[in-house]
Amino acid sequence: MKAKITIKKISGIVVKASAYENEAAASTFMAAMMNYGYSMTEDLYRAVKSLSNQEIKELYHEVMPVLQELKGSGVNYIVMYPNFPAQVMKASRVELFVNALTHYWSLGQWMPMYDEVKRELGLETNKVIMLDLVTEDQYQSLFTHLLTSNESLSADDKSYIEWFIQNETDLTYPDEIPFKENMCVVAGLFMQNEKDISAFIKTATDILRLLTYLSGGDVSLAENTKFKTLSRKYRRLLVKLIEKVASEEDVYRHKNKWIRAFHSLHVGDYSDKVYALARKFRNNEKVYTFNGKVQYELENRDLQVLLKLLSQRAGEFARRLDHLYREFPVHGDVITEAFLKVAGDVSTKVLLQVLGHFYTRVQAVNQKVIFPKGNVQRAKLIKTDFAALDFKYVASICNGIESVLVGRFAKQEDLGKVWIEPELMYCPIPSQQRSASEGLFSVARGTRLPLGSDEKNTLRFFIYWVGKDIDLSATLHDEDFNLIEYISYTNLKSAAYQACHSGDITSARNGASEFIDISLKEAYEYGARYVAMNVLVYSGPTFAEHEKCHVGWMLREKPQSNEIYEPASVQQKIDLMASTRNVIPAVFDLKERKMIYCDLSTMRSVHWGGNNVESNAASIEQTLRSIVQANNKVTLYKLFEMHAQARGELVETKEAAETVFSLDKGITPYDINVISSEYIA
Repeated sequence: MKAKITIKKISGIVVKASAYENEAAASTFMAAMMNYGYSMTEDLYRAVKSLSNQEIKELYHEVMPVLQELKGSGVNYIVMYPNFPAQVMKASRVELFVNALTHYWSLGQWMPMYDEVKRELGLETNKVIMLDLVTEDQYQSLFTHLLTSNESLSADDKSYIEWFIQNETDLTYPDEIPFKENMCVVAGLFMQNEKDISAFIKTATDILRLLTYLSGGDVSLAENTKFKTLSRKYRRLLVKLIEKVASEEDVYRHKNKWIRAFHSLHVGDYSDKVYALARKFRNNEKVYTFNGKVQYELENRDLQVLLKLLSQRAGEFARRLDHLYREFPVHGDVITEAFLKVAGDVSTKVLLQVLGHFYTRVQAVNQKVIFPKGNVQRAKLIKTDFAALDFKYVASICNGIESVLVGRFAKQEDLGKVWIEPELMYCPIPSQQRSASEGLFSVARGTRLPLGSDEKNTLRFFIYWVGKDIDLSATLHDEDFNLIEYISYTNLKSAAYQACHSGDITSARNGASEFIDISLKEAYEYGARYVAMNVLVYSGPTFAEHEKCHVGWMLREKPQSNEIYEPASVQQKIDLMASTRNVIPAVFDLKERKMIYCDLSTMRSVHWGGNNVESNAASIEQTLRSIVQANNKVTLYKLFEMHAQARGELVETKEAAETVFSLDKGITPYDINVISSEYIA
């Protein structure tokens, strides 16, 4: 796990240098890494060659399985048409139809028998991922970055926190764990190891998250959890903490969850006070809350009282700001002044959310994209009818928030001379990572990354799974996001768009794979602007209930040469483990030659023919539109620009900079935990 953490998080390996001169073994090790698209920096190579033969062997057996896993290697990619893609493009529609029908009639057991033609060798250059030498201190600092993140963590990252706590000693804990969901992971592990957790618990919701974590539920509290029955010792501990911190308003926020939690904890056995609280909610007695008071003043139209009330809770004020401008359009100056007086009390995360929102509010809003909280990430396009806000108020709010943030950032360590790559204007700040899939890399949804060399014209999707029938599909869309063609089990090829599918396999008890090739230049010239990668469970359980399922994509120069699956050419590999049956891992902009990272589930719509792209066309188009048009987030460029203004000096070249923010050097969009802990603080 240690090698996996450092390779994924900081592209490096911890090596304690010795005194040997083992050039041959080190070179052999590096050559093996290059088969997977990895290599060593000079510093790492020097450290590895200083090890003994035995030490290099041990390091090899620790590192290589990680590289295999990250690139999706180590499984047998058997396809229906072994001479894909040429074999599919040359086959008649009748041949493809009869083969598919016979396969379906046999319940997925029959496969067409073709002689596999020896594939030509083709020299392709692939971008190499350089692994650097990592110190023990750098490795340990990852724990701090995870805990001080101001954003939710992925399931992968939470497992890393658990690994550190359970396997490492002398860990440095931060003074504060700012994000409550991350705090409950630590509190849960402390509790299971008989350590005091009272310092973590500030509110009743903290306890509810902790109980949810111990029950294996969604700690964002977006979904209901079946609470596990805890031992009397743990029940007594949690009830005593509830007695100490709970308020009626805090419990009211998650009333129904608390009613079930009170029952699970047997609160009457341990506290009369908590039992009385539980009884009040079970009996549905009236509870007076802050939000109730705000709603009352809104209905009363008393702006002065309302602003005074909201100023007591600046975060709530920030979330209601747009609503206030719309409710009291002639009093924008008063609202702006009142908010900016308390904006310094709002967290950086919320200020950035508000800033991103108001960047778009000089225009009317007839629809907005929302990403509901929870473990399954879906983009929803909501119809609205919001008139444009007065430019004067929008400018004042944006300038005021930026001023607060710059002042806050100025208290951090000096950055010196700073260079920011313009491409970061197309990369939103990270958010809602709790539902992020584990992959070769992680970036914020909506991030646009260059596809690479123009010489590589074939985009190849791949999937490998074990279990029920899963289908790999591609949908091609025009400038307006309308579906114009699809490649799926019902349409294996398109001569016009130069795209094809390797053949639909419906039974994967021992593992199965499918591929799709898209010719980028030809598809764009024929009218396709976007290609969406779609993965759908035809019928059966969710991805989480399958034994294994991973997907990804490659960029190939010679699609008929070398193996169908070449790990060195893999640009991304994602493990699908969500409790959903439809997902769009990525969208590709053929005009800009960019990948738009998606990792979003789509709403499932099944007709008599099963779950496929045809029955989900509307949902796919909506998700595509949502991810491409979403512009209500602050970009990494803007975030880093404010930091440079506060504590650095912008320079025009990368070479002149002491601090670099770019796609591939210094702080990059892949450094989600560093950005969340150090730059959204």
